[in-house]
Amino acid sequence: NYPVIITSISNSPQTIVALFASKLRRSKCILWIEEWASSKTMSLLSFLSQLVSHIVIRSVDAIVTEGTPQYAYVRKLNIPKEKVFFANHCSLDYSKYPTKNLKDELNIKNFQVILYVGRILERKGVHILIKAFSRIEKERKNVALVICGDGKFLPYCKQLAAKLKLKKVFFLGEVKEEEMASVYKAADVFVLPSCSGQEFEGWGLVVNEAMSMGLPIITTNMVGAAYDLVKESTNGYIVKNGDINALHRALTKILGNEELRTIMGRNSRKIFEEFNDFDKMFEGFKQAIDYVIRRNA
Repeated sequence: NYPVIITSISNSPQTIVALFASKLRRSKCILWIEEWASSKTMSLLSFLSQLVSHIVIRSVDAIVTEGTPQYAYVRKLNIPKEKVFFANHCSLDYSKYPTKNLKDELNIKNFQVILYVGRILERKGVHILIKAFSRIEKERKNVALVICGDGKFLPYCKQLAAKLKLKKVFFLGEVKEEEMASVYKAADVFVLPSCSGQEFEGWGLVVNEAMSMGLPIITTNMVGAAYDLVKESTNGYIVKNGDINALHRALTKILGNEELRTIMGRNSRKIFEEFNDFDKMFEGFKQAIDYVIRRNA
């Protein structure tokens, strides 16, 4: 009986149900979209999934995009401009949370720390990061890799770290929200190495979170957040997905230059403050809701 239904993930069962329900009840359906590129796989399942996605995108009454790549993608599908709205994807500001000294707990007090936070899936590229770190560890003293998260690819990543005989890789598993500020505070650089050439990373909210704590960012061209939040050579680097050499070079630049690291961290915080505005996010949804209600009048 709601006049407006808001859903996300264009090809998900709940979105399809929401769209059909809105048509049956003559209400309006708004899609909050994270897609910003078409899948490159050629399987029948991927083709059908993409077909459903495109049908849904063209059938909803309005679309709210979470970033500029999503906005450009929707417009490329010839969705009328007046139906497309922007609500920048915001995260918690972990600088406001209390912290403890994680470096002391891990006995890496004087170490430089590379951090990954997220699910441990193959498409997240954690194995690429581990391989790049194996080179860093050979070249630099007192450097550590901290990996937070869980997932079906975790056993492989642990085996890879053991096979490469890495001394300072820490798998912390799932970390509670109230402890995440301590994790980010312990880091010198944050890496989101999503690597699949087939599936994109819709956004990557951990990039916002890391930037809230003033960290330099290294991510890949498969991450949606990169295009709004990571300014090349200003607060980090965007490297080609799956490219161990490029990731190694970016890490070397940041770890090897304290002044650059400080400037990039400061810039990350500044960009975060400008982008991570919940009032603007609210306004984007409000504009979409007002639009569909007016059309229903």
